[in-house]
Amino acid sequence: MGLSENAEAVRAFAREFGIEFPLWIDAQGRSPAAFGVWGHPNTILIDRAGRVVGRVRGERDWDTDEARRLVDALLSVASSR
Repeated sequence: MGLSENAEAVRAFAREFGIEFPLWIDAQGRSPAAFGVWGHPNTILIDRAGRVVGRVRGERDWDTDEARRLVDALLSVASSR
């Protein structure tokens, strides 16, 4: 079963909440196989080399100092590989 998404609905959501980082719009429903997800929301952090460096299932408040430290730490570890 895919988790296909309406591209314009995802873009509207991103605009409404000021999301500026790249989002993968799963129009073909490939995210379950690609990332091992089975529902929404999921956050998958991918480094510049295309490697998955973090995965969070469920809703999170990403606008906190703690969340920023987590992302910074994951990206720091990933960049040292």
